[in-house]
Amino acid sequence: MSSIANILDRKGGMVLSVAVDETVFDAISLMAEVNIGAVLVQKGDTIAGIFTERDYLQKIALKSLSSRETKVAEVMTSPVITAEPGDSIQQCMETMTTCCCRHLPVVENGKILGIVSIGDLVKRLVDEKESEIEQLNQYITGTY
Repeated sequence: MSSIANILDRKGGMVLSVAVDETVFDAISLMAEVNIGAVLVQKGDTIAGIFTERDYLQKIALKSLSSRETKVAEVMTSPVITAEPGDSIQQCMETMTTCCCRHLPVVENGKILGIVSIGDLVKRLVDEKESEIEQLNQYITGTY
């Protein structure tokens, strides 16, 4: 089974973030521009939190707050649950299930390497299962 490092190798380690003093509008504009569901919130070089679509719905939209006036630091999720590059897909899925989150920043020795989503994990599992099925089919038919 693959590790999270394998997923990042394929996906790339691009991590988008906003600063703690930026507005929610800045964060959702960035998320919409690149079609992602979460951005890290940073204070200098440190991860201060994560801001997700769920944060927007629950903490801004449902409370009728202004996304142009509210600072992302006021509504971000913190502390951030993270993964390490050597973690398995299974470990990360269990973490996501336990913490009810859909995005895990991948951190090694304090350095952000990337972010994996539940979609990334499911896609990798499906790819692995399809590969296993193909190998079994080849074995059974003698074309291996």
